[in-house]
Amino acid sequence: MYQVNKIFLKQILARQYKYKVPHVKQLKILYPLESRKLLKVSGNDAPPFLQGLITNDMQHFEEGANSMYAMFLNNKGRVLYDTLIHKWDGNDSFFIECDKNVHTLLHKHLKLYKLKRNVDIGDVSEEFRLYALVTPTEATVDTSIHPKKNVNIFKDPRLADLGHRVVVTSKADHSYIENLLGEGTTIASDETGYKYLRHRLGVSEGAGDLPPGVCFPLEANCDYLHGVSFHKGCYIGQELTARVHHTGVIRKRIMPLQFLDIVEEEIEKDSAITVDNEKNNNVGKFKSCVNDYGLGLVRIKEALEATALKIGNYTLKAVKPDWWPIEAPKDKATTKLQ
Repeated sequence: MYQVNKIFLKQILARQYKYKVPHVKQLKILYPLESRKLLKVSGNDAPPFLQGLITNDMQHFEEGANSMYAMFLNNKGRVLYDTLIHKWDGNDSFFIECDKNVHTLLHKHLKLYKLKRNVDIGDVSEEFRLYALVTPTEATVDTSIHPKKNVNIFKDPRLADLGHRVVVTSKADHSYIENLLGEGTTIASDETGYKYLRHRLGVSEGAGDLPPGVCFPLEANCDYLHGVSFHKGCYIGQELTARVHHTGVIRKRIMPLQFLDIVEEEIEKDSAITVDNEKNNNVGKFKSCVNDYGLGLVRIKEALEATALKIGNYTLKAVKPDWWPIEAPKDKATTKLQ
C-alpha cells in the first residue's frame, strides 16, 4: 500500500505553516474537522438496524473492529451519505460521523427506518468535537484511550495514510489534547492540510465530493476503501451494487487530479474535464480542489491515456493512486451503470 513518506508530510506542513520543520519524524498534526458532525445510535437493536441500511457489515465490530467506513444508499443504489461509524461505549452504541451539510438529512433518514426497534438516535455534535490526526508512517499512536478520559482515538478504516480520527468532548481544551497525545503534537488552525492530503490520495469525503443521490458507491471507491461488504445480507441499494461488482467493470471512479499550477480561483463544481485540444472529448466532472490537487469523477481509461487534461484554462492530469488494488482482467462484458 502507498505510504505517505517524510517528504510528502513535509510538503503538507510547508503549505500549512509556511516554515521548515527539521524533525518530521516526531510530528503529529491534529486537524479540526469543522466540516463533520456526529450522530449517536444506541440500543439493543442498533447493530441489526444499521445492518439493513449501510453498505458494510456490522459483524466487523463483533470481530474486533472499532471503526468502519460505510455508505447509506437510496433504493436506486446511489450514495446518499458517506460515513465513518465508530464503536463507542458499549456493544450496542455507535457514533456515526458525516458531513455537516447532510447531518440533519441523515438524522431524518435514520428516524424514518427506526419503526418500533429498540434504538435511540441522537445528535451529539454539541457534546463532542472531531479531529483528524496525521502522523509519519513510523510513528505510533495509542488508541487505547477510553472515553472517560474525554478523548477516544480510532484508526481510519479506509487508508493508513489518513491517520486516525480523534473524538473529544467539548469541554477538553487544546492543551489537554496535546498533553494526552504526547510530544510533537501540533494543532492546525483548520482542516486545509487534511483536505490536501485526501486530494493527493484520491479519497472523496462529504457531500461536496459526493452529492446525495448522484454517485454510485463503487465509483467513489467504496470497495477499494473497505466500505462495502459483498457477503452480508440485503440492505437498501444492495442489488445494483452487488450486480455490478460480480458482473461488470466500473468505467468511472473518483481519482486525484494534479494541476500544473496552484489553483487560485474557484472552479465551478461539476465543470467538464476534457482532453487537451479536444474540447468535445469530455472524460469526467470536477469535484473539488486544494492548491495543486483536486478530485474528479472520470472515465479511468480515457483520463489516464490522455497526455493532458483541461478544466477551463487549467492544465492537469489524472493520477492513478498507488493504493488501488491490481484487478484481474475480466472476460465478461462490461456493465454500464445507468
